[in-house]
Amino acid sequence: MRIIYQILGALTCTACFFLVGCEEQGLLVNSNEVSYLRFNKDMTKDTTTVSFKVYNEGENARIPIEVAISGKIQDADFPFAVSADKERTTLPEELYELPSDCRIRKGLLVDTIYVTLKNAPLLAEETRLLALQVDEREGLKQGSYVYARALISVTDRLFQPDWWLVNDIGTADNPANSVESYYLGAYSEKKYQMFLDELKQDNVVFDGKDKQVLRKYSLKLKNTLKRLNAGKDKKDWLKDENDVVIEVVVAG
Repeated sequence: MRIIYQILGALTCTACFFLVGCEEQGLLVNSNEVSYLRFNKDMTKDTTTVSFKVYNEGENARIPIEVAISGKIQDADFPFAVSADKERTTLPEELYELPSDCRIRKGLLVDTIYVTLKNAPLLAEETRLLALQVDEREGLKQGSYVYARALISVTDRLFQPDWWLVNDIGTADNPANSVESYYLGAYSEKKYQMFLDELKQDNVVFDGKDKQVLRKYSLKLKNTLKRLNAGKDKKDWLKDENDVVIEVVVAG
């Protein structure tokens, strides 16, 4: 029995040492007194990219950011505050507005806050970064390191959106993208700008999620190209910046 007690005692001491060590290193430990908030994107891999080219001129961008809670169970709305990490943020302070009322609503483990971004001439030539962090206080700590910041890349230049890049219908060995295969075809900047122009006619901002919206405006672009190319030989059809004929593959 003495041996058993000695083993249990050693395990208890080891566990205590581990918990203290974790606290000192800022790692997460189980606690009934602390709530942990984390962003839902791994900042070492995922950045939210925003181009004002997808918005109407003069329009601000309202960007949703998901925040998750763990640790202490909440029986009411859980308020918190966010701020810009000055060491990582390169976007001027006057070009963003942070939410004044952040909260995880009662009964939710994940909720959404919104950040407002503003355009400026410098963004036509540069891409700037906004890094959000949760402000710690008593009973509230930031989540694990890789989820402790939400990174937002902001520009007024056009770039290929993630939804036109992601491998969503292929395999690791044979990647394939549904937007390229079934809707808009191969990416070019001029084609994307024309697609955005179709969206802007109806004041639509497309985030890549609704395939019905994607199909509708791919068809509209296809019809626009038919009208612009009507009566011309294919060699004279509208071309992109790479001198390649602009074609849209959506059926219909």
